[in-house]
Amino acid sequence: MMFARCHGTRDIAEVYRRLGFLTVSCALDRVSLVASPKLGAVVIPPESGPGIRDRLLADSRCRSAPILSYARPGREWVFVVGPSWGRGFAEPTLSALEAHGVRVLVAGQRIWLPMSDNRVGWYWITPPVDAESLPYRTTVIATVRDHLEDLRTQTAGA
Repeated sequence: MMFARCHGTRDIAEVYRRLGFLTVSCALDRVSLVASPKLGAVVIPPESGPGIRDRLLADSRCRSAPILSYARPGREWVFVVGPSWGRGFAEPTLSALEAHGVRVLVAGQRIWLPMSDNRVGWYWITPPVDAESLPYRTTVIATVRDHLEDLRTQTAGA
């Protein structure tokens, strides 16, 4: 249990700091990270989440895939990611992803973190191992694109 000994937001923030998330902050009695070029999130529709998670974890280069969601039906999956390789993403790539309900959080946006081991509010679908084991943002986006392409191919062939 990740938060068994926590008695408040400061204790919970300390758990995340021990995992290496040094930029965790407390605001409005909530614990969050602020997206930056080194740490971010890719938000994915729930129907695509399991397939993308399975693809990522099948890749031997991906040591973990921390994913969180909110405890309501149909809520998006938030993949916590590390930095990108190379340059940023071209506008056509981001637009194509957005057309499928995929969003890449930009620097300055908050990533609200789970504060309980129960599925109340924000919860971990797959908890983080540590901040050093995050998948690259580029890897997650490439995996999303492959998944969407496979879905398109399956739909066209049906």
